[in-house]
Amino acid sequence: MEELTPNWDGTFEQSEGVLIDNYIDGVLDEQLRLLLMTAPITILPVTEVSEQHTATRRNDGSGRITLIENVMRPVSLQIKGWKVPVTRFIDERHPLYELQFNRYTRGGTTKPVATFTLDGLGNKIIDYFSLPSSSTTHHIMSLQCILTPDDNATTYDLNPQLIDTLARRCASAVYDIMGNRAMADVMLSHIAI
Repeated sequence: MEELTPNWDGTFEQSEGVLIDNYIDGVLDEQLRLLLMTAPITILPVTEVSEQHTATRRNDGSGRITLIENVMRPVSLQIKGWKVPVTRFIDERHPLYELQFNRYTRGGTTKPVATFTLDGLGNKIIDYFSLPSSSTTHHIMSLQCILTPDDNATTYDLNPQLIDTLARRCASAVYDIMGNRAMADVMLSHIAI
């Protein structure tokens, strides 16, 4: 925040109020989560979580995976029988979504389709539509996800490319809290990702 703040004449000493560090600590976890949801996957910490999940088979060849609570977003899913993994997950608004409920237009083993949505209870789920109905078992070979960072952790293992972005996002949020929208916008304009 000091890099873009105009030079002050004299010295500045805070004698009352909330310390700036408290504001930064208050926005750090939220800004880190937002960064992990929007940054390119190639520079994010990806975790293999297939051992913690099971696939629930449906009779039509589709299935569902209910994700554990700390999954933020899936990166890749490979089910036994697929030729390639799913690396782009769609949602209910995607034009391909409705086509998955027709056995003639849904994804197949060479072009599998999976959705990342919420169920009626608010649980994060992956529905997949790409195995033949003759498959009697559905086995998750690989499920890679971005996990939610621990709240109030003292350290984070981040790619160096994300550090400046996180710092500027936090600075923008703190400036916004302090009512300085112009400086908040300046900090956001310096984000390179």
